[in-house]
Parts: sequence; structure tokens; C-alpha cells
Amino acid sequence: MVLLQRIKHIAIATAVLIIVLWISSIQYGRIDVTGDKRYTLNPSTVTFLEELQDTIRFSVYLHGELPLAFAKMKREVNDMLNEYKRIGGAHVQILFIDPASLSKGKNSIQNTYKRLMQYGLKPYTIQEEDEQGKLVQRYILPGIIVSTSQKYVPINLLANALGNSTEEQIYNALQQLEYQCIKSMKQLTAKKRKNIAFLTDHKELDFQYVFDATMLLMEQYNVDRISTQQLFDSITKYDVVILAKPRTALSEAHKYILDQFVMHGGNLLIATDNVGVNIDSLQIRSHTTAYPLQLNSSDLFFNFGFRINNTIVLDNQCATIPFNISPLGMPPRFEPAPWYYYPLLKPLRNSHHPITHAIDVVKAEFASSLDTLEGNGTIQKHILLASSACSRTIGVPNPVGFSILDNVPDTTFFNTYYLPIAVLFEGSYNSLYKNRTAPIDTELIPKQFSPLYSSDSTKIIVISDGDIFKNEIEIRENDTIPKPMHYYKYFAVDKRIYTGNKDFFLNSVNYLCGDQELLNIRSRELKIRLLNKTRVVNERTYWQILNIAAPILILIIIAGVVLFIRKQKFGKKYVG
Repeated sequence: MVLLQRIKHIAIATAVLIIVLWISSIQYGRIDVTGDKRYTLNPSTVTFLEELQDTIRFSVYLHGELPLAFAKMKREVNDMLNEYKRIGGAHVQILFIDPASLSKGKNSIQNTYKRLMQYGLKPYTIQEEDEQGKLVQRYILPGIIVSTSQKYVPINLLANALGNSTEEQIYNALQQLEYQCIKSMKQLTAKKRKNIAFLTDHKELDFQYVFDATMLLMEQYNVDRISTQQLFDSITKYDVVILAKPRTALSEAHKYILDQFVMHGGNLLIATDNVGVNIDSLQIRSHTTAYPLQLNSSDLFFNFGFRINNTIVLDNQCATIPFNISPLGMPPRFEPAPWYYYPLLKPLRNSHHPITHAIDVVKAEFASSLDTLEGNGTIQKHILLASSACSRTIGVPNPVGFSILDNVPDTTFFNTYYLPIAVLFEGSYNSLYKNRTAPIDTELIPKQFSPLYSSDSTKIIVISDGDIFKNEIEIRENDTIPKPMHYYKYFAVDKRIYTGNKDFFLNSVNYLCGDQELLNIRSRELKIRLLNKTRVVNERTYWQILNIAAPILILIIIAGVVLFIRKQKFGKKYVG
């Protein structure tokens, strides 16, 4: 009887197992129980994959012998791409490749890496111990080539950012993995790219200073550098126009063209200074003078709903610079000192706008305060970036120099809080020239141009700092080399990179272009849970004992309890 019951139970368990295996063979699925839903795709990603018409291939160069951290990255990439394939079906192909396996015969590993680097992949250097315990360098290519039958896009999974550990870089890469993949697929399958233009005729930032910004935009959009008259000649061609740090006054004709660009549905990104500071002069003497700029833009900006003040924002939350603390006549000794003129901007606490969601601090340089006005249309305003709770403004003209570092300001000095620096305006505008004569030579007016005096819904982002997305340049042998946007020339003392500037810039342009879905994916935030290396070293013995001895002890206790129960149950039967 007992034997028959056991056979029955085994048969039922076997049947259940067979059913489960059969279901899993025809239907793949998983449940995401993580708090930040890191294994759940964005709904827009799902929709894109379901509607995919082209066949897209993911060639992942994460295979072979990998360090533990990169093996984890491989698993995460594999899980996400399998989810892509589950939704996209035959339109998604996945191939994991070991670069070493491509190096057979005449092809050496060096030639293989060189060929893959020509496709845009960047090698990553790791240090390992060989069999003799010596440190040796090894190169890996943590990247993906996303391709169709005609085009390809490289994805470098690691930014290799200064100051970040390998683990931090991997977590950051995984956080942006879905965004990078979907951006690449959209880039490969887009039938029409949107058009972006930098204006050039008001001594705006030269190409070398917006090189990184331009390269970032060219991954998704067509990017031009044009004059204001060229904008007028094709006023509906461009989706977004960028006014990046104008240094000379806008003519009345140019203001009219910008006004009409907005009236015809165009979107503006304005990053402008209202104060001039010659920072290079501080390398020669200990001070310089901040002075107001005459840009002849007040009435146009007022009509758009804002006013930029002739002030400089000082912030206790700021970047640092090297400061010589040695007495006069002694060898210089530099230490980091707060440079209050370079505030680190954040969104307001209650702000959840997708442009600024989950981005790092944004470094500004000699920013001005910004006032929002009522405007003359139906306008919604949203403060994107602001100073900290410990800030203040100073008027200009005013001296700017290192003397502010000699006497550390007390808390009463920073008596203002949350000064707006970047603001988004959305809505319908009335033209500045609704009841005025157009201030432009009739010979310069395009033949097909029809003036409009009110706009449909449009978007304007204004930033009261012209350097917000400017990149540094390095001069080598009379040649200029642009640096990444997040690069800070005083990294050696500041110990920080400012990735928030790049994220804020890209998010702003994506939003102005209406790429809301892409922006939502980019702004996704995953919680990074890195091991505390100090605790790992100090508590290693404790955790080893806990992980080894505790399970054994628990098993012994359970076995003792089971034996005791069996003895109590069956011992009485034999006695009776």
C-alpha cells in the first residue's frame, strides 16, 4: 500500500515537471521582482520591437575568458537582447563573439582589434595576474555592433570615464543599455532624420568648442551651422535652432527672423551669457572685471517670457580649482579650493521632468540669474536647473578674482536659494512684431515667406550660461584637440567628471525634437549597489564563517530535529 502511494506521488510529480517543461519550451517569460524594475523594458521599446520591419543584428563582443565583472555584464546584455528577440522575433538576431576566435591563420589578435576599432569599438585595458603571479595587461572589447544589411552603429558599453572604477562604469553602462540599443535601432531604421542648426553670425561658440555636442547630435539628427539669413531662407526646414553663447548684439532683422522661426513652429535652445568675464586674464593677474554684455535681445526674450539679469550667481555648492596655499617666496603647494563662480546646478526637489530626471549635477560657469515673466500667450513654465539653497548674486560691473578664497564666506553670505538658471517654456506665442513693421530689408525676404503673428504649440529652453555645453580644447603643437563635454581641466584637484552637462544637453534637444519616448528610456534610473571594499576586507572572516558554518549548523539542527521526531514517533510503536 505504501509502495503504491509512493509510485503515485512520483508519477504526479513527473507529470507536473513534464507539463512545466513543455510550457517553458513554447513560451518564454520571467517575472521582474526588482524594486527599480531593471529587467522590464520600457513600453515604447516594446512597441518599437513589435512594429519592427527591418532585420537587426546584434554582434556582441563579450565572449571567451572574461573577468567576473564583465561576465556579469555579458549575462545582463544577454538577458536584455533575449527579451528583444522574444518580442521582435525573426527581426532580431543575436551573436556573441570572442575577438580571439577571429584571430586565426594570418590574422593576429592585434589586426583583429585594429579592424574592430575601425568599426568604432574601443578597447578596454584590464590588469590580471598570470600563473607566476605577475601583473599583465589584457585588452577586451566590451562593445556591440548593431547592424542591418546596409548600415551599422557601434555601441561602446564602457565610457571609460576618469575617476570611475570598472564596477561603476559597468553599472552605468547597464543603466544606459536599453537607451543605447533602442537609439541605435532607431538610427538604423529611421526613414527621415530631423534637422538641427547652430547659428553662427553673432560670434557664437566656434565649432571646436561645440565639437562634442555636434558629434553627439549627429548620431541622431542632421546638424548644420548656418547664418540667421540662411535660417530665414528655409524657415521651416529646421526643427531646433541653437543659439550658443552669442557675443555680439542681435540686429533687429535677426530678432525678427528668430521671432518668425518660432511663429512657424520652430523650437529654440538658447544658452547665453548676460555678463562677460575674461577668465584667461586670471592666469596673469589675481583679478579681472565682470561686465554686462549688450546683446540687444531684451525685448525678444521678454516676449518669450523671461529676462536674464546683469548678475553673477555665486554658490556654496560649486566646482573646485587648484589654489596655492604656500607663503610668498616658498615653493607652490596647491590644494582644491571652492570656486563659487562655477555653481553645480540641480533640478528642484519636487521636479520630475524627463529632461532632468536622474541626471548628475550640471556645472555652470559665471551663470546669471533668470526671471520668468507672464508672457503674451498661453505659456507653461518649468524650472529645469537652479542654484542650491546656499547661493547669492552679485551685480556687474564687479571685480572677479582669487581674493574671495582668502576669506571664506560664512553662511550669511549665501543668503539666497534656488535661483533659476535653466527654464523650459511651452505653449503658443504671439509675435513681437504683431503690431509693428517688420524691421528687415525687403530684398532679404524669401519669395515664398508669409509672416505669422501667432504660433501653434512650440518649445523654448533658455539657459543663462553660454558655457553649459561647451567643451574644453587641448592645444598640442599648434593643433587644437576637442575634449569631451564632461571633461574638466582641473580634474586633478576636483576629482570629478560632470556627465550631467552632456545628459542635460542631449535630453534638452531630444525633448525639443519631440523624441519623448527616447528621452523616457534615457532618464531611467537604476540603483547602483556596489560592494564596500573597506568592509569586504575588514569583515571577510566574519562573512566566510557565516556563509560556511551557518548552513552546516542549520542542517545539523534540522537533522537532529528530524531524528528526534522519528525516534519519538516510531520508537513508541516498537515499545508497544
